Amino acid sequence: MFNCFRAAVIFLLLAGPLTATALQRKALLPENAQTTVQISNTSRFWSSLKQSPSGQLWADRQFQDFIGQPDAEVWQEFLFENKSDAESKVSIEQLKMLNGEVVLAFDADHKEPYIIAAMSQEDYQRSLELDENLANVMEEPFDIVKGSFQDVDIVRFVQHPGTAKEFSYWQAYCNSTLVVGYTEEWVEQCIVKLQKEAVEEPQGHPSLNLNIPLALLIQQSVKQNQSGPNQSALLDALGILNINHLSVKIELKEGEMVIDNVLNISSLARGLFTIIDVQPSELPSVTFIPEDIASLEVGRFNLLRFWQEIPAVLSAIQPGMKPQFDLLLAMIQQQAGIDIELDLLLNIGSKYVSFSTMENDRQISVIAVDLKDGPAFKKSLETAFGAPAMQPYVTTGLDIEDFLDHTVYTLKNDRPDEPVAFAVTGDYLLYGHPDGLRQVIRSFTSESAANPAFEQSKLVRGLRRYVPTRAFTYNAIDWKKNIDVIVRGLTKPEYRALIEQNWARSGAALAPPDFQKLPPADHIASFFNVSYQYIEACPEGLHQRIILEY
Repeated sequence: MFNCFRAAVIFLLLAGPLTATALQRKALLPENAQTTVQISNTSRFWSSLKQSPSGQLWADRQFQDFIGQPDAEVWQEFLFENKSDAESKVSIEQLKMLNGEVVLAFDADHKEPYIIAAMSQEDYQRSLELDENLANVMEEPFDIVKGSFQDVDIVRFVQHPGTAKEFSYWQAYCNSTLVVGYTEEWVEQCIVKLQKEAVEEPQGHPSLNLNIPLALLIQQSVKQNQSGPNQSALLDALGILNINHLSVKIELKEGEMVIDNVLNISSLARGLFTIIDVQPSELPSVTFIPEDIASLEVGRFNLLRFWQEIPAVLSAIQPGMKPQFDLLLAMIQQQAGIDIELDLLLNIGSKYVSFSTMENDRQISVIAVDLKDGPAFKKSLETAFGAPAMQPYVTTGLDIEDFLDHTVYTLKNDRPDEPVAFAVTGDYLLYGHPDGLRQVIRSFTSESAANPAFEQSKLVRGLRRYVPTRAFTYNAIDWKKNIDVIVRGLTKPEYRALIEQNWARSGAALAPPDFQKLPPADHIASFFNVSYQYIEACPEGLHQRIILEY
């Protein structure tokens, strides 16, 4: 019995994401097993993963001190909980045999996967010997029944034999390939195919592939959670029922990791997806983005179309909600003196650009949204905030400041260390840190020429290199500069307490991290570089690519 189902799942998920090529072994999968995980070559994948930033950080002495230097026994307990030491040792030895291509597949009827894996004849014979030895020491007995099909040995494993919990699965080895499944017929079909054709081993960079049948999972969720008669109608109105499946591919190249995600969706014209504008975005030449940026993003959206979709969604939730929504809008219009759609949303464009900088250990972020008519939008905003009926809300929720003939509105919140503000300058609606907004306003009022240093910055040059002209949103992040923000978040008492509480509830064998030994931010940042990401429309739906440079 190649009894490493649970461990194999964890093993592959820890390894990383996937490859989308149609391989001979993957073609053996049963039709009902639509969720698949595939590693093209586990040995090469692990070796390449160790050379990645996350792999090198994991092996770092300071980071190991932070996570408690877990030894082999701790990992064994974590991976093989509720198993005896004898079972765990056999599982570990059998996992070591998965050093080539491995494919796992899941169906709706079994928790454990089907397994198709490259394996040497010697390793397979050794795994059979381990199974024989394990039968003598397992706390819960199982039977091993041997048979054959077309001169190929088939092994049937019967767990809880002779009881109400009895179930079986079958295993065979043919043409350097191990197959494990839940019907003898499927195993026999694999043998027939493997005897007819030679298996072509995957070529190229090591990769991990994943396919998730989201439509099937959504349908199962609807059946299991019949919270109301309108659930299907609501999901339909949100556009969720148009989703088919998600495929992911993670490829480990020399000096970079490339992740491709494809969301297969039949329509982007309903529900949540109406906010997406798939027209190509151009990288703007603007004067207000500084040279030393820590991140940069450019994209498109259609807020007006999304707003107009809300009534359909409300009606799907409950028919009576649409009149209530209309009544609320009428009340706002009467009190504020403006129509949200006509006076605000119609004046918002479809383009935006955002950036962040690091100043004195602070992250300063700004989003600038194009306005079709900046003066008209500004006038509508001032009309709403100046309306007598709105004064109690404005006084309670906003701090208003005049700055260089502009008005900066800062939201009053319970986190003074994370202030958020908005303002209108030229044909842009600005949103973000107040200091960032003031810097943008200074740039506009100085009437400076385009900043040539912006085009020469590393992030911009990388976007020019990686992003195709058809992409509608894309970004670049300098992780060396942003790691400090992440580390500071981890050191906040409330976050640490939350992590420790959740860790304790999980009952994990691994001890929680020792935050007193968290490495300095600059040390962690030394392992990372820059990532680039873009999203484009494709025949299947949406394609996202992420490039992580080492």
